[in-house]
Amino acid sequence: MPSAPANPTSPGANSTANDDIDQPCFALADHARILMPDLVAFRLGVRPGSTRAHAFALAPQLTLLAVDIREEQNALEAVALALLAFTPKVVLAHANTVLLEVGASMRLFGGLRALLSKVTSTVKGCGFTSRMGCAPTAWGAWLLAHARTRRVARRVRIVKETTLVHTLDALPVSLVPSAHSHGNVFEQIGCATLADLRRLPRKGVARRFGQGVLQWLAQAYGQAPDPREAFCAPASFEARLELQARVESADALLFAARRLVLQLAGWLAAHHAAVSEFSLLLEHELAARHAPKTSTFKVAWAVPTREAEHILWLLREKLNQTTLVAPVIEMKLLADKISEHAPPPDTLFPMPGADSDSMAQLLERLSARLGAENVVQLVARDDHRPEAAMTVEACKPARETKPKRGKKTPKTVEAQPEREQEPEQEQEAQAEPGERLELPDLAVPQQPRPAWILETPQKLMLRNERPFYRRPLKLISRTERIEAGWWDGNGVQRDYYVAADDRGRMFWLYRERLSGYWFLHGFFG
Repeated sequence: MPSAPANPTSPGANSTANDDIDQPCFALADHARILMPDLVAFRLGVRPGSTRAHAFALAPQLTLLAVDIREEQNALEAVALALLAFTPKVVLAHANTVLLEVGASMRLFGGLRALLSKVTSTVKGCGFTSRMGCAPTAWGAWLLAHARTRRVARRVRIVKETTLVHTLDALPVSLVPSAHSHGNVFEQIGCATLADLRRLPRKGVARRFGQGVLQWLAQAYGQAPDPREAFCAPASFEARLELQARVESADALLFAARRLVLQLAGWLAAHHAAVSEFSLLLEHELAARHAPKTSTFKVAWAVPTREAEHILWLLREKLNQTTLVAPVIEMKLLADKISEHAPPPDTLFPMPGADSDSMAQLLERLSARLGAENVVQLVARDDHRPEAAMTVEACKPARETKPKRGKKTPKTVEAQPEREQEPEQEQEAQAEPGERLELPDLAVPQQPRPAWILETPQKLMLRNERPFYRRPLKLISRTERIEAGWWDGNGVQRDYYVAADDRGRMFWLYRERLSGYWFLHGFFG
């Protein structure tokens, strides 16, 4: 199924030929003939294949544009890279045509009609229009796509091989790729359609037009194999786009950045990968002497993805918070953090953690819209000091980590033979020096922690050698000593207690070992 990109045409289908005489028109041409006219020139009679003199006679205001082979190849490769999201078998064919093998992709994307709609939308998102044809053979699809471009065929979608011969026979012989090199020879011998060409003697066709025409006919009709080299995505992703006009608003950059994101989605699908961060480099027009020539901003999120819409949403939120230092004339997209794409679990019933991805996307959207510093979470720290045992950090959705294959934690199993001992001998063995001390598996229970800890401990006064907070307090727990913080200059030496007053309210107190002062540090619920 080929997709032939072309330059977008301007509106005005209801204009008459007289109205188009005064309008400027353009056409793509080589040294001798017209390759592609725009809509205004087409309505004035300019057709692909017309000579330059004939085109200027029909449209004196015609402006001819030269062909840039390098830019056309770059544009065709950009479209092919974006279309890798639908199939790994993408081929760059003759006459700016992209061939896609979609036999194994129709069921995945909901059928042929839905797949063609998505392909059309992707090509349009890359900034091009397309004329598509579908056939069981590659050259057959190529013929139908170009027949639709020239408007010489009614049916351009063929699924069954039984209707392929009848449909191709009705196409004009001018669609043959080598027809332009033979001039009007086909018309002189009375050959108007492909069916007429097939009825000619094979030896005569080979002698006059070459053996390649017969081989091409056999491949188009599915009578000979047609091996092709597929388009290969580059090892690393880097896409560049030169803007047609300078852009002064960050919101307007999203329309142009969509082309780059679609290419990124196709590249990720080809490599079975996902991205969690990319950089967008902007080249500015030098509006002032000290204005920066380039600027860079990064877009990052926690859970890797390869969905173009999700990436575009995050980029939109980032651009809404960005102010351009100067007008932009060129963009470049670089994929920074690439990881292996984890396919969704193929289970009949949803698992308990099935909504983790949606929660992660929600947190990513909140961070993108409100700022990463405004979406925070509490994180525990390995510190015995209560005021330093927890901190606030930017929220990062937890990702499930899987151990790498081939790396397993070694396990040591010590097997010792059992032997019967007398009670006296066993007691002697336990009393021997150097015997390994067996510690209990369970940790020593610690004192309970209060539900509310004060940000700054409150100093207490003493009455009758007892700490006093509105009422006299009585210590009801054993001592819990905490000594930590000598490594950062904020060392503490405290003895903590649980205390209660005569009304049953409980408090968490500590006494500084060096000064002897008492402090209230928390309340129990």
